Order: sequence, then structure tokens, then C-alpha cells
Amino acid sequence: MDIFGFSLDSILNPEVFLIGYYVFTVATSLILIKETKKRVLELKEGIRSAIYAPIAFGILIGYLLTLYPIVEKIPYLNWSWLGYNIAFGPFAKEGFWGIVPFVPILIYMFIHINHIEELYFRKSKKMVLVWAFAHVAMGIKIHMAILLIPIGFLFKYIHDKKGIKHSYAMHFTTNILVVIALFLTLIR
Repeated sequence: MDIFGFSLDSILNPEVFLIGYYVFTVATSLILIKETKKRVLELKEGIRSAIYAPIAFGILIGYLLTLYPIVEKIPYLNWSWLGYNIAFGPFAKEGFWGIVPFVPILIYMFIHINHIEELYFRKSKKMVLVWAFAHVAMGIKIHMAILLIPIGFLFKYIHDKKGIKHSYAMHFTTNILVVIALFLTLIR
């Protein structure tokens, strides 16, 4: 069956679907281009709370070094519809060179997406849980979504104590640390 000149099989091809999903995500962020200067200024205003990002990052590293090898063997918790985080681009499975071209747009997307996440998902404990499990739609494994729960509560704590600009700066910095760590694991 053809849809606008494309066969259903070609549209459902995993590579085509992933590229389409990524283009949609990037396009959504580009709609917010007029907000970029404001978001960067908000990051600057909340930057003092970036000092807390190593705590969130440390939770992640601690998990990866201790429980990850064990939990990775539990089938239901290890499930992912994709097998990696789609934020790293449609060619993430290619390794370093599959990710490098997407880093600038990923950082740009963090500027907007992290703000939106802090704006909407730190209002209540329930929303923190929704935020953690919404990451499954991005391709992360279920056990990694569970790991995001304490990190989300840490972001919520900073949000409640210091405000959105501070939790936003902490969240953004945490994601930058994750990207740096990913690069370090890919360089050999």
C-alpha cells in the first residue's frame, strides 16, 4: 500500500522510523528558536545549582557500576522498544561517528526540553514518576527509567527550594555530563 509515494513497509522500516522520529523531535525544538536566548539566560541565572549535577550524575554512575550488570539480566526490566536512547540520534548504534553529528542539535534540544521537563514534571511527586517513565518512549530500558526516579526527586527538591531556573541548570548540566561520559566510553 502506498501513502504519498511511500510504501507502508518503507515507513515501518526501523531506520526510516527512527530518522522520522528524530526529525520530528528536532523540528519541535526548532519551533522554540525564539525562546533560545531566554533559556540560555535562565541557565546563566541558575548556574550556581549546576554544582549539584554531580550528585545526580553520581547516582547514575553508582548504579551503572553496581546494580546495572545484575538488573540487565532481568528480562522485563531490560526491555526497551529501541535498545538505546533516541536522543543520541538515529545512528546511535553506529558508535562514536553515529552520535557525533547529532551532538550540537542534542545540546540545543536540551536547552528547550530540559526547561519544559522542569516546568511541567516537577509540580508533584506523581509528575516526577510520569517524567521518569516517559523516558521509555525515548528508547531507554525500564530499569533505567526506574533509576531516573530518585534523580527526578533530586531535581524536584532543587526546584522546590531554589526555583525552576536552578533545577533547569542542574538538569541541563547533568545531561551534559551524561553526553561527555558517553563520549569517553566510545573513544578507544
